[in-house]
Amino acid sequence: MLSKQCRLHLEEKNETALEHMKNALTTAVKLQLLVPALVVHSVAPRFFTNTATNVMNEILEKRK
Repeated sequence: MLSKQCRLHLEEKNETALEHMKNALTTAVKLQLLVPALVVHSVAPRFFTNTATNVMNEILEKRK
C-alpha cells in the first residue's frame, strides 16, 4: 500500500509505481556504471572526457 505522499509523487510524475521503479532503477544503474569511468578519468584525464556529462545530461533530458 502506497502512502499519500507516494501517490502524490507518482501523480506529479505521471507514472505508475512500476514505471517509476523502472525509471529510478535505470537511472541508478547508469550512474553506477559511470563510477569506473570517473575513477579512470580522475587518474588519466584523457580518458572518458565527456562521458559523465553526457550521461547525466541524457538522464536529465529524459526527466523533462
